[in-house]
Amino acid sequence: MNNRAVMLNAFLPATELDDPERFAGRNQQVRELADSLHLRGSTPLIYGDRGLGKSSLALQIRLIAMGNPELLHQLNAERLALPADAHYLTFYVTCTDATKSFQDLLQALVNAAESVESVGSGDASQLIDRVTRKKLTLKFVELESTKKYAVESQRLSYQDLNLEEKLVQLCELLTLTYGQPVLFVIDELDRMESTAGLASFLKAASGENLKFVLVGIASNVSDLLSDHQSLERRLQPVRVPLMSVKELAQIVIKAQNYLQGANFDIKFSPAAIGKLIQVAAGFPWFVHVLGQQCVIEADRHGYSTIQRSHVDNAIQGIVDSRLAQQFSDMYQSAVRDSLAREKTLRSFAHWTDPDIPTGEVYKVLKHHLGVGSGSTHRGQLCKSEFGDVLFVPGIQKRGLVRFRNEMFKAYVRMRPSIYTGVDESVRDAFSVWNEGAA
Repeated sequence: MNNRAVMLNAFLPATELDDPERFAGRNQQVRELADSLHLRGSTPLIYGDRGLGKSSLALQIRLIAMGNPELLHQLNAERLALPADAHYLTFYVTCTDATKSFQDLLQALVNAAESVESVGSGDASQLIDRVTRKKLTLKFVELESTKKYAVESQRLSYQDLNLEEKLVQLCELLTLTYGQPVLFVIDELDRMESTAGLASFLKAASGENLKFVLVGIASNVSDLLSDHQSLERRLQPVRVPLMSVKELAQIVIKAQNYLQGANFDIKFSPAAIGKLIQVAAGFPWFVHVLGQQCVIEADRHGYSTIQRSHVDNAIQGIVDSRLAQQFSDMYQSAVRDSLAREKTLRSFAHWTDPDIPTGEVYKVLKHHLGVGSGSTHRGQLCKSEFGDVLFVPGIQKRGLVRFRNEMFKAYVRMRPSIYTGVDESVRDAFSVWNEGAA
């Protein structure tokens, strides 16, 4: 492996397969999800901001459902492991831009459950489970050997069933064939335009032999599942919070250990680690990106200790980083040719709480930054023409806004401004305002 590959791999986000230790800080969430696998009819829902490892956590829960106890051993929670006769057959389905409605999702679930392959020269199809690789006949309505379907085969045709019926019938067949319950993990649920109908289906279909785990980006359950009230008693929301200081520091420490194991004597000073943690604002992605850049520069220039100033240089360079290109494009789209709009954007980002009181920000803009039309620029930042980076949450009182992407909000605080000195002036303005408020 060449030097650059080693540098990049040191901060490569760990996967659910190669580093279950990374979930030690998610002890509570893992236990709640593992518990939910034992509860009949429950529907776990994993939600939180972008970039916090929700999908990796869901994949770990999938492994636990399949009977892999490694993570539970790491957390001294072996008692939560499923007995051998209760291991799930699992299917992982990720929503895409084509998954716009509940019917689209149902079709994706049916496709996953079928996994149809042609065999031989005839028309027979085989259902191949991705875990066991066993085969069974798809045309279950013709199975005379299964008593439950012997009567049904006299009057039902699989093609005549609606998608809900198809999915339930397929899952019943899987359980009858393998003697195992079925689990669907549905990831990126937030990409669906409408989830109407999903909650009521989950309530009706979930049971002893069929379970669903939902995963998506959201600040609350209502944002992710529109009709969640119909599922409320069975829904088990599990929020993935921002990473703690300790968890973020562990990313750097593990990277240092990796480098030392590859005979690279590069380490981060305590001040450098502190700076990384500060600007990351709970998002591990920023530690990965900035850490990679720091170690690459250290290797290039021949120094072994990365200092705070080196992290500052990496932050300055994040604007040009291809890894942060999406955020850079969003920033350019929001600011465009307006100094006042950049001040407004950065002022809203400076408010670290998710819910941002517009009235307070307008005061800072008017009295300390010379922007008297803050509401106008706020309105622009809520429009698609300027990236739609802000929105007014429907469940909140008037006078509050949020960033659609909290990672982008952290990026705005971190990166240098387009107009010279705006980043410093916004920081100074809030410093003065905070002193006055105190």
